[in-house]
Amino acid sequence: MGEIICGIDLGTTNSVVAYLNKGKPEAVPVEEGSAIVPSVVSLDESSGELVVGRRARNRLAAFPDHTVRSVKRLMGKDSVIRLGSQEFSPEEVSSLILRYLIHKASEFLGQEIRKAVITVPAYFDDAQRRATIRAGELAGLEVLRIINEPTAAALVYDQVTSEESEPNPYLMVYDLGGGTFDVSILEIKGEIKEVLASCGNAALGGDDFDERLKDFFLRHIKEKTGSDLSGDHAVNVRLRDIAERTKIVLSDQPYASVDEVAVAMIGGEPVNLSLEVSRADFEEMTDDLLAKTLDKVQEALNEASLDPEDIGRIILVGGATRMPAVQEELSEMFNRSIEHSLDPDLCVALGASVQAGLIAGEPLGHILLDVSAHSLGVKTMDEIDPKTGEADYFSVIIRRNSRIPASRSEVYYTMVPNQDGVKVEVFQGESASCAENTLVGQFYFPLKPAPAGSPVTVEFAYDREGIVHVSVNQKGFENSKTVTLNVRQKAFQEVAEGDLMDKPINYISEKARRIINDERLPQDVRDQLKKLTGQYEKAVSSGDDERIDELEDRLLEKIEEAEEVLEDIG
Repeated sequence: MGEIICGIDLGTTNSVVAYLNKGKPEAVPVEEGSAIVPSVVSLDESSGELVVGRRARNRLAAFPDHTVRSVKRLMGKDSVIRLGSQEFSPEEVSSLILRYLIHKASEFLGQEIRKAVITVPAYFDDAQRRATIRAGELAGLEVLRIINEPTAAALVYDQVTSEESEPNPYLMVYDLGGGTFDVSILEIKGEIKEVLASCGNAALGGDDFDERLKDFFLRHIKEKTGSDLSGDHAVNVRLRDIAERTKIVLSDQPYASVDEVAVAMIGGEPVNLSLEVSRADFEEMTDDLLAKTLDKVQEALNEASLDPEDIGRIILVGGATRMPAVQEELSEMFNRSIEHSLDPDLCVALGASVQAGLIAGEPLGHILLDVSAHSLGVKTMDEIDPKTGEADYFSVIIRRNSRIPASRSEVYYTMVPNQDGVKVEVFQGESASCAENTLVGQFYFPLKPAPAGSPVTVEFAYDREGIVHVSVNQKGFENSKTVTLNVRQKAFQEVAEGDLMDKPINYISEKARRIINDERLPQDVRDQLKKLTGQYEKAVSSGDDERIDELEDRLLEKIEEAEEVLEDIG
């Protein structure tokens, strides 16, 4: 068996790892024969062990201050997660989950797993995507690709349909996970799957439905005892766990009996939770959450210029889609019966393993064309914020739902003679006001003396992972700069001569990188190839055609030389 590249669904509530077995995607049984692993981490301070998965989830109620769940909602944020006496970043906690998955997969498959494709919500922003890559690196993985979750689910579409059974080319993926919601619309043209539109909410998911039930339980306790326990962390953790289990029961039954002993202590006396919850009551207290997802569905349809009747198939993804109200509302909106055609808990990881197979060169017959989830642009002086008196206009360079990878540039002009430089502030969002969008990063670009109104071009390169690289060039001068975002510092860094950028530029640099990572290659050859690859990628990014041609020839010669060395080694 050759090297295996795994696909990983790093979920808010649960995570799954999958691989290709003779061309067919399969989920790896990780815990007690189940492929579904709770995305929970707990610190056992008595032993110092960091526990992951079911063991961690089982400790949640008893050790709420030593256990964390739903860490995915904190990815990309400067949050500190405290487990007992230790502190972690969201990336570090996520890396523990990834490390556990890979360890179990390596045991099951009988070989060490070093490379993976990891999925993220389509609506994850730049910082969240980079944090996910960082988590993979901390887990000891080479993250070959970040792929959007609904797009991954669509990659296993051929397992449940065919051109003969479903002639309509349009497919919608409705993905309601534990912490995020996404909807994507794709056009299926034979082996080509093209994403037409993606919309969503990175802060809406099954956890929010659980939260409504938890608040309902808190109100019940207050009515019964007169005590407000909403500020008690341990009680909230316990009730949230009860709420999740109650929600699951209500997906299969019209009523759920809740009988929990000693959920809290008031005045030294235990407080029990005993009541019945109806599905109708639960749906009423969460109907606004479901309505928000349907608004996004309509938004995606509008952006794809389609009507509900144009959609040939709907794929439901995420455990929260098991709620009957989800299927009922979608059935009404699309005027047809909506059912699960794929396992909603596994299909994202299975699709990620298909993408991994494509990267590895497996003849799977898929071509995937994805789109950007957010518009990207820079702050300019076209408009001034009346409150602050500062520039606030969002000048879009790459529009939302542009096919990726994408490269776009715009020209801007200096404002005063001999302007010293310009602060390039990169934002993503859909508002014309930068203040209402998300700052991706910023850096200073020094200018050479020139008259007012001199042109400066800004180019954005949006790669396959949905991560942006920025190049700035002062026209008429040998003055340019290419930057990329540093994951840890959340700030832009210049790409230096000889350094590799985050991702391959094209198939030539991708091939060079694969050879560089071959540990059999002598170190001096690896160093030469790495330096030359870095120079070539920088030339491609800057658009210097003459330099590109020169370096491309040299790089191809070096690749051929390295391949001959490896062939001699055997």
